[in-house]
Amino acid sequence: MAIDAIHLHEPNAEVFEAFGKDEVWSGKPFWMLNTFAYHSGEQAANAQREYGQCMASILEDVGARVIMHAPAARTVIGPRQWVASAIVEYPSPEAFLAMATSPALAAASKFRRIAFADQFLIPIAAGWMPGFDLDKTVHARSPINQWGSADIRNTPNAFVGKHHTQASTDSAEAFVSDNDFAGNKPVWMLNLLKYASDGGKRRHDAYVAGGGNDFPGGSLGRQFGLRVVYSARRTFESLIGATDWDTVAIVSYPSRNHFLTMGGNEHYIEIHEGRKAGLSETYIIALRPER
Repeated sequence: MAIDAIHLHEPNAEVFEAFGKDEVWSGKPFWMLNTFAYHSGEQAANAQREYGQCMASILEDVGARVIMHAPAARTVIGPRQWVASAIVEYPSPEAFLAMATSPALAAASKFRRIAFADQFLIPIAAGWMPGFDLDKTVHARSPINQWGSADIRNTPNAFVGKHHTQASTDSAEAFVSDNDFAGNKPVWMLNLLKYASDGGKRRHDAYVAGGGNDFPGGSLGRQFGLRVVYSARRTFESLIGATDWDTVAIVSYPSRNHFLTMGGNEHYIEIHEGRKAGLSETYIIALRPER
């Protein structure tokens, strides 16, 4: 597929073509995960709004709909800073490719070029976890600490360190200072995971199992309010972005403090070693979702 026929931000043309021909995905509804980074300035902000208005009608024309929109996002772990995210449901890859190569999107691309600085675009299997409810409240059984910059610097935490599965101290401090994630409001953590080549999936699966009912004091869900709201049964190589992610998951916490308190738990710090051993690349992106 010619790259100039795809009216999206720096597409991987060969991957687009492979996605359109893949028999496993063909003709079936799927979700498209988007992460966004934008240029700064008033011109870019105006272009972003114009592009969003254009996309609403373009998506409707191909039978697509927005499943989740997170206008507030922050990369907690990972090298690129994402500031928004969305999941869009398409009736089929064919419908998506018709949209991506349409004259309507070509016309809107003048706004996209001004607004967009970077993007991931990842096809994922459709469907929330059973029993999913965006408004459901989960109560933690363990005491939850209040985290600030001093706590990040002075308290051991599995999510803060120098490994690629951890946030730098500066990144973690920026997260606890971000007003978009303040207060006792649910926060979703979008996980993009690439397994290590030598038994990485097995090690990561053991880490996940370690947070179950055998975790000291009860499961991570019971103690810290963790709830898996999405776990990809299938992913496709990113249509925009360099990494072929092995899986995508979204985990919900009652607040930012719940996530960090879990990371500071001594038993969680122990099992987190399996996560470090199991992954070769990862992002954790904090989201405040809207629907």
